Amino acid sequence: MTHYSTEIAIVGGGVCGLWLLNILRNAGYEACLFEQGQLGQSQTLASQGMIHGGIKYALGGFTTPASETIASMPAKWQDCIAGTGSLDLRGLEVLSPDYYLFSDGALTDRVTAFFASKSLRGRVSAIKREHYPEAFQSSAFKGSLYRLQDMVIDTSALMAKLQQKYAEFIYQATAIVKSEDGAVVELQLDNSNSISAKRYIFAAGEGNGKLLSDLDFMPLKMQVRPLKQVLVKGQLPKIFAHAVSLKDANKPRLTITTHSMNDGDQVWYLGGNLAEQGVGMKDADLIAKARHELQALVPWVDHAGLEFRTLDINRAEPAQENQGRPDFPFTSQTANALVCWPTKLTLTPMLADEVLKLMAPPSGGDWQRPELPLATVSPPPWELAFA
Repeated sequence: MTHYSTEIAIVGGGVCGLWLLNILRNAGYEACLFEQGQLGQSQTLASQGMIHGGIKYALGGFTTPASETIASMPAKWQDCIAGTGSLDLRGLEVLSPDYYLFSDGALTDRVTAFFASKSLRGRVSAIKREHYPEAFQSSAFKGSLYRLQDMVIDTSALMAKLQQKYAEFIYQATAIVKSEDGAVVELQLDNSNSISAKRYIFAAGEGNGKLLSDLDFMPLKMQVRPLKQVLVKGQLPKIFAHAVSLKDANKPRLTITTHSMNDGDQVWYLGGNLAEQGVGMKDADLIAKARHELQALVPWVDHAGLEFRTLDINRAEPAQENQGRPDFPFTSQTANALVCWPTKLTLTPMLADEVLKLMAPPSGGDWQRPELPLATVSPPPWELAFA
């Protein structure tokens, strides 16, 4: 058995763990990361890549804690992509610099007035028909169209970018927590290896549930909120938009992002109400519902020859009363252990800022690097679904 040591050991190779590894190593900490599978394979790559400002939480005609928390996030990500933010993400592929919201008819005066209000100034703008993006230029589109401050990034490219600089410190290994007297003493790794650290950060998404069961001194619980997304493949136009219905305009009926396949097809990745209502449905029934929704909302698109798949996802986060949605990133520290969830992709930079505030200055020392296989980035779910 070989024992190693480091200053900070991070468990979990999604966007949270990789972002923290980069931030901490850039700040001078000796940090390494352990991922039992492939990087981003669960929640990160299954996200739609939206860096949003919370407007979808304000469709009821008023701002909410969630919409206000997220309002500054697109600008923070844009700074990173420009190389001037907390992390240098220059060169990261942006699938769409704009995100849209469209309806199946003219929005009510109340919602229209709200979108034009001072509280949303700069976050929502109405678009004249002559400036519609190509996907909405059909005369069959009779609804309203707004541009949001949001953007969509390529999550696979994000994982590769976050892996690139410190790849030699990102290991593929299962980490089993060992604790004594209210603190973590080591992580047991594969092939009879182990590592001890001054600080342990658990950023494993849904995997934090198992880790918490081993941290009996940390009074935390995890919840999961399931989704069942639909993937649609074919010769489709690129759409990056929330679709809302006049009958239920307080939340998106569909949330659509578009992802390119190597064979020249596009994949529409469908979230929103459809993904929430699809939980527990049979695949065939959900696909039939998705076909109906697309026919109702984008009838001008040719639906012939489309292929459909479904994808079950669990959004993992700290337990909330009545399984509610957290409005903020989450960190909790006990002794030398820190458990965190960004709760939303877009909030990751905010979580990293909070973690840095909890860190003592780098201590230096003679650390030993584990001899373990290095982790690789997982393919995105649409490549796996249509393989």
